[in-house]
This record gives sequence, structure tokens and C-alpha cells, in this order.
Amino acid sequence: MLGMKDLKKELSEMKEEMKSMSREISNLSEKVITISEQISASIDKMSNILNETNKTIKESLELTSQSILKMSETFSKSLEDALKNMQEMKVQIDARDTVLRSLGIDGLISDLFKKKR
Repeated sequence: MLGMKDLKKELSEMKEEMKSMSREISNLSEKVITISEQISASIDKMSNILNETNKTIKESLELTSQSILKMSETFSKSLEDALKNMQEMKVQIDARDTVLRSLGIDGLISDLFKKKR
């Protein structure tokens, strides 16, 4: 059996061990809090960067869309003008052919062009 002195000694040692464990738990807790704060700060920073990136991508896509729309409009207008010019040239050629036929020299003119080539 343990005497009172031995029991006190055991309890005193246990108390010291408990204090030591408490300090270690406190230290670990502080480290966990620090790591948690760092993770939170990193996530906030990453969120801000992602928001800026999203804004930049959105602006870029809007600008690209506007450019494509403008190019499409310009192309359509150019194509329309080219088709009008081709129609006018066809009307002029048809009118010339009609005049040449009515004068009876339509074959003669085309023969002259063939010889030049």
C-alpha cells in the first residue's frame, strides 16, 4: 500500500504532467489558429484574384464579341457592295451585247477579243 507521502508525490507528479500537457495543447491550439488565419487570408487573396480574372475575361469576351460583330457588319456591307457592282457590270455587259447584236457586229467584237488574248 502507498503511504500518504507517496500518494502526495504521485498526485504532484500527475499535476505537473497535466500542466505540461495543458501547455502543449495550448501551444498546438495557437498553431492551429495561426494556420487557420493564414489559410483564410490565402483564400481571401485567391478569391480577389479570381474575381479580377473573371472581370478581365468578361471584358475581353465583350470586346471580342463587339469586334466580331463589327467585322461581320463590315463584311456584309462589303459583300453587298460587291454584289451590287457585279450586278451593274452584268447589266452593262448585257446592254453592250444587246447593242452589238442590234448592230449585227456581236460576233466580230468577240473575235477581236479572242485574237488579242
